Amino acid sequence: MEKLRFKNKIEYASAAYGDAASYGFICTFLLFFLTTVAGVEPAFAGTITVVGALWNTLINPIIGYLSDHAMTKWGRRRPFMAIMALPIAASTYLLFTAVDLIPQIKPFYYGAILIIFWTSYTGFFVPYLALGAEYTRDYNERTELRSYASIFNMMGNVVAMVMPTILVAFLTDRGLSVNGAWSATGAIVGITSMLSIFITARAAKSKDQPAPEGEQTGLPKPNLIEIFREYWQVLKLKPVKYLLFTSLFALVSYAMFTSDLVYYFTYNHGLSAEQISGMFLYRTAVCVILIMIMRRISAATDKRTALMWVFGIGAVSVTAARVIGVEGMWQLYVFVFFVAVSTSIYWQLMPSIIYDVCEYDELETGKKRQGTIVSLQGLVEALASGIGSQLLGIVLQLAGFDGSAQVQTETALTWVQNSVTVIPACFLVLAMISLSRYPITKKKFEEIQRKLAERNKEN
Repeated sequence: MEKLRFKNKIEYASAAYGDAASYGFICTFLLFFLTTVAGVEPAFAGTITVVGALWNTLINPIIGYLSDHAMTKWGRRRPFMAIMALPIAASTYLLFTAVDLIPQIKPFYYGAILIIFWTSYTGFFVPYLALGAEYTRDYNERTELRSYASIFNMMGNVVAMVMPTILVAFLTDRGLSVNGAWSATGAIVGITSMLSIFITARAAKSKDQPAPEGEQTGLPKPNLIEIFREYWQVLKLKPVKYLLFTSLFALVSYAMFTSDLVYYFTYNHGLSAEQISGMFLYRTAVCVILIMIMRRISAATDKRTALMWVFGIGAVSVTAARVIGVEGMWQLYVFVFFVAVSTSIYWQLMPSIIYDVCEYDELETGKKRQGTIVSLQGLVEALASGIGSQLLGIVLQLAGFDGSAQVQTETALTWVQNSVTVIPACFLVLAMISLSRYPITKKKFEEIQRKLAERNKEN
């Protein structure tokens, strides 16, 4: 089996920047922007995210099926990535542009734009993730590939989480309105995301092979009955069931962490825009270090075991922070360290774990359905993002959070704190329990590969 070169890993990883920058920007700041700049009530803002998530659950299987069955001279995955990059940029810009509409209409407007975003994001993300399974079939090398992608993810997170508050403050200090500053920030995130996706789509030509000249039929006709029949077959696979719940619980936790941190830093600790950006930069640096450490740990042990330990440590540490209290900057740095533990390693290990299911499916059914299988990740990602944001919106609404107020009530502050500690910790525990039932260990995967090799020899 040919080993991947360093160049191959960097080329594949490039689009992970666009993935994290666009997704992270939406998860971290959209609810905050809608409630404090665009003038949408918290509960309605949360509902907007749920509508987008529900839409995404419908289109994920369609995108997965189409990318599995595409027969083009540009390959199966790259055409989707290249086409969807532009609407990702446009919708990211529009979501962070305040519009002068009556309050009753605003939720529908932003909901429609969010649907466009999730459609284009899923149209890129599912083929991109499936492309990684085709880069290599080696158990450890897949983790290696995703480790490089995770580092580019962290670069995207710097732009998505660190840059916005600094850039908005910089632009407003120079006379631009708050609305204009957020709009410019959305444009920058969208355009840089688009460019990173184009780089991978162009560079992956050798890995995403074109269909033979006589078989280039383009995209298959979307037969919904066939699409959902195939999706149902994948859902019945034993490993998939446990991964679905693991991802759902872990990503709800992630959505609450990322969406609530801005509120927590702003209102509970009174940090300035520069200090908030510094905290996000510190979190990103911690994440990069953890990714490099986990790359070695997972290779020496097992991806499933390593991720379970991450969930457990994260849940215990943030719960302890709630009980003990976070007072002063040094304690806040310790707290953010454990938030990084809770939120970074999932993106490194889970895609690699999902890749291994592709060989399990091939052994069980004889089919190669990487796109359909990895589309589950995109489906759960969007659904969990909506659930997490909706849950946070409801909590803030019931706690009496007022986006126009400089100082919040004690009740509101308490629940902002709970939403970044004990509530996401509960979901991390559920994720750990679900993952403990997942059956494909390193030893089991090697057995699957051996059986596939024997069957291919017979054929």
